[in-house]
Amino acid sequence: MAFFYALFVMKTTFKEYKMVLVNCDSKFFSMFKHIISIICLSLTGICVAQISTQTVRGVISDKETKTSIQNAFVQISSSEKKYTGYTNEQGEFQIDSVLIGRFSLSVNAKNYAGYVQKDLILNSAKEAVLVINLEVSIALEAVQINVTKTDPARTNNDMVTVSGRQFSTDQTNRYAGSLMDPSRMAANFAGVNGGGGQRNDIIVRGNSPTGLLWRLEGIDIPNPNHFSSQGATGGPVSILNNNNLANSDFLTSAFPAEYGNATGAVFDLKMRTGNNKKNEFTGQIGFNGFEGGAEGPINKSKRSSYMINYRYSTLGAFEALGISLTFAGVPKYQDFTAKLNFPKTKTGEWDITAIGGKSSVQLLDSKKDSTDLSFGFGAPNDLNNGSAMLAAILSNTQKIHNGYIKLIAAYTYENRFTQFDTIAPNKQNFQTYAENSNINKLLFHGFLNKRISPKLIFRAGIMANVQNAQVKDSLWSDSFQRYQNLRNFNGSTPKHQLYAQLKYNINTRLLINAGLHHQFLYLNNKKTIEPRMAVQYKLNKKATLSIGYGSHAQQQSTEIYFAEEYDFAKNTYRRTNENLGFTNSTHFVIGYDQLIGRNFRLKAETYYQKLKNIPVKPNDPFSVINLGADFGGLPLANNLENKGTGTNYGVELTLEKFFSNHFYYLLTTSIYDSKYTGGDGIQRNTAFNSNYVVNGLAGYEWSLGKKKNQVLGLNLKLTQAGGRRYTGIDIPASLQSGTTEYNDMNPYGEQFKTYFRTDFKISYKLNGKKVTQEWALDIQNIFDTQNPLTASFNRDTGKVRIENQQGRLPMVFYRIQF
Repeated sequence: MAFFYALFVMKTTFKEYKMVLVNCDSKFFSMFKHIISIICLSLTGICVAQISTQTVRGVISDKETKTSIQNAFVQISSSEKKYTGYTNEQGEFQIDSVLIGRFSLSVNAKNYAGYVQKDLILNSAKEAVLVINLEVSIALEAVQINVTKTDPARTNNDMVTVSGRQFSTDQTNRYAGSLMDPSRMAANFAGVNGGGGQRNDIIVRGNSPTGLLWRLEGIDIPNPNHFSSQGATGGPVSILNNNNLANSDFLTSAFPAEYGNATGAVFDLKMRTGNNKKNEFTGQIGFNGFEGGAEGPINKSKRSSYMINYRYSTLGAFEALGISLTFAGVPKYQDFTAKLNFPKTKTGEWDITAIGGKSSVQLLDSKKDSTDLSFGFGAPNDLNNGSAMLAAILSNTQKIHNGYIKLIAAYTYENRFTQFDTIAPNKQNFQTYAENSNINKLLFHGFLNKRISPKLIFRAGIMANVQNAQVKDSLWSDSFQRYQNLRNFNGSTPKHQLYAQLKYNINTRLLINAGLHHQFLYLNNKKTIEPRMAVQYKLNKKATLSIGYGSHAQQQSTEIYFAEEYDFAKNTYRRTNENLGFTNSTHFVIGYDQLIGRNFRLKAETYYQKLKNIPVKPNDPFSVINLGADFGGLPLANNLENKGTGTNYGVELTLEKFFSNHFYYLLTTSIYDSKYTGGDGIQRNTAFNSNYVVNGLAGYEWSLGKKKNQVLGLNLKLTQAGGRRYTGIDIPASLQSGTTEYNDMNPYGEQFKTYFRTDFKISYKLNGKKVTQEWALDIQNIFDTQNPLTASFNRDTGKVRIENQQGRLPMVFYRIQF
């Protein structure tokens, strides 16, 4: 490979945190301890044991038309008591003086299917404000048949029939090792192989993480992670804040027609709205940073609200306070989340949502001990790296007869910068690689959702965007003794997408979801037509059989299209990849889902995916299918052709006990194979073919104190997976050049040993009259298992050096809500 001058920022970010916890001077611990002590002492008078109650309220509406549902019967059930209420003419309900703790909620309304939501949490400091959408019951031969929706993993989007599940913010809090990050939490689901401890990349069913689509409030957004790199969809620290997210969907195959430009997976994220009746505040300290949040009403009579949250990196904050850190390279980052909601205006409901963040780090070998070499490069070097992203979204929802129209406009921005300097033996720095890229997008998404009949729902929409990109990076070439442009582009590229889909309940047992998706890229006039279809058959009240098919296409990354090659004859650069078409992937899925009793679930899926039109180099093993596997930027890839292929197939099993009676567990097993054929016609393992992943999670909670206002939780996670695949090192060539030279003719032909890791989390929550406090200790890789990450050549020893993944790392967390 030409250069994986990599950021290795994930590895380094965690390494620096560990060094803080282990090696930094005592000022760090004394300051942290002092801050927590002051907070706790100031709240001692408030957090005394007492009976704590809180309000549960919300809005209930028709899922397909957004109209309010009046006189719906609402029942709340806790371990000790039941509470009931009805919705008013605006579909609102409010039940006061509910005992804090976990509870379930059920809703019944005339002509609507029953609704049950379990495992909800009520704290003394925050009201539980719920938004509930009911589905119309199916009438068959004039007989009303009510079906209660009781599956906690059921997706928000009812067009999803296979390979999808809903995840809650409570799961991101609860699961050991998740660090309150939706991506790390999703790595526990069947079919998903996380990127290890270093990054939160999501590898789904053997696909590259670059095949993942991030969607927020109906808009496709850039990589929402700090320290992002070219062609990546993950990072070391998430910009997403689970304090502000609502329950969202995660899809792993055969997506409905409304999702396009993705071949691997979809994260469909929703942001919750702020409390529209009272002001509430949150403060938090942990791995993700120091943060503060507020929410409350803008106009109580019109039910409008605001929500805002700001976060600053923990290590950056300590450095700003003058606390001496004993290592070079403090990862600094900050981010914010905001949402304004105006539900009752003359022009419908309006939402303004924004999320953004920026990050930077300097990893300077020039300031380290000479025996402590860099992060996997095998030679001393200095790295200055950072990134930024922003998504600002404005949406309007208009109700129409038996449906609604939603219009969304957005602006997104992403930036990356890198300067990589090699330190020569004479201690002089020499710039080896540099990047500075900015990508701006204006986006629009409008769609109609209409109930044609109680059995038939229709949804159709259009998406369009105009991308303005300034992409520039260059690399020093030893061969030509000059800097060589890899990419140097400044211009605009429009694109549009169209889709139409329907959900048809033939009867109470048989359901069909079908649709079409179309994409057109104006850069080179490439287009796609992608049919999707899924069938679901209810074998009985508890068991469901599903079959799904989907044709999915994804355009190439901006950096691939605008890669440049120097033409010596004409003394100029030319772009050889601008005419590349879409990568296509056809998905076939068969699934079986069985609810066992009220709280257990067994799910099995088998799948086959055929990929084609993958860009490859003629007569070369290189394929775009492997991008996203390595740390750092994209390799130099010119003269690509859409002639590559790939296959993914496997079987997955999920056994889950949803949280009840104080405990839960989740066991997922994935066995799969992932192969590709490059431009040389030889079939090989993809970079993501670990062959299997097994995850086991479990947790238990105790309610403590006479008034049950304290909660102690223990959570455990075990993961075992096939070893990471890597490209072997050509030692003779490395000895000759003095740097790492890979055996590029056999990419990912080597495999590290089996990956194993155990995470443990202990948490404690104290509910006062008006204040809720939480403490947690999340110990990553508690047994300090050494899992290989990369192999590189050490020019001083002349041997291969193995860089391991994150070892044992304790994470401390504190949150206060009032």
